[in-house]
Amino acid sequence: MANNDRIRVRAGGLVLVLASLAVTACGGELKENILPTLEDVINSVTTLNGSTRGSLVAGDRPAASGGPASSISGVNTAINGGSLPITVTSSTAFDRVVISAEGLDNYYTLDLPSAATSVDLILGVSTEAMPTSGLNLRYGVAVSSQLGAFATQSVRILRVATGDVQVSVSWDTPSDVDLHVTDPNGDEVYFANTTVASGGTLDLDSNPACSIDGVNNENIVWPTGSAPNGTYTVGLDYWSDCGVPETNWVVTIQSKGQAPQVFSGTFTGASGGGVDIPDLATFTR
Repeated sequence: MANNDRIRVRAGGLVLVLASLAVTACGGELKENILPTLEDVINSVTTLNGSTRGSLVAGDRPAASGGPASSISGVNTAINGGSLPITVTSSTAFDRVVISAEGLDNYYTLDLPSAATSVDLILGVSTEAMPTSGLNLRYGVAVSSQLGAFATQSVRILRVATGDVQVSVSWDTPSDVDLHVTDPNGDEVYFANTTVASGGTLDLDSNPACSIDGVNNENIVWPTGSAPNGTYTVGLDYWSDCGVPETNWVVTIQSKGQAPQVFSGTFTGASGGGVDIPDLATFTR
């Protein structure tokens, strides 16, 4: 196993807000003239440790009113049921973040416990989010009542399988991070064993052996009705750093009937042998 001194781990919980897409009960056809709202795509916003949660506000986002400018960095590709880690930065301290999306109604506002020039956020992506190559998220920061101009981030959402159990990982550099999940029968799903007898499947594998595809997400799922009851163990392997000095990652666990669990951390330095974090998290269904 690699030296754990190079691994930092944080954990936080996200409460899933199920938002219905505008579909009919029969056939799944879109209703005419109805577009998804922001919460149909992004169903939660929290700080990285989960201690501060954004509130959904109905209506159009507020207009800029002379507040500080901001910039955005982080992951630009997400999967339905996963997480989108984002860092919002400004040269001026701010105490509120406003998040919206072009073409979608409603917005989130998140009040910080104290003013800061940078904040790490986790955006929860709905399990029902549909694929898109150009979701333009808009971020504005405010101090007191003065809201700055909005910065834009174009996000690609990939559609993956969901079910009774869905475990995913997202990371922010062109490196090879591998997700491992062991089911209650002791069978492990990962890149070298993509399907197990209980139905667990790795249906998205990114950057294998440093063949960089820019997706930077992996997904393991047990379809509805197939996930065995018992305890699951989630592991994470920094298979290769691919020459980058540091990789930030976020793991999201979705188990039907339970609130999502989110874990985040950082791999630094060169990757080592063995599974770096074999027991990142356990959960029982």
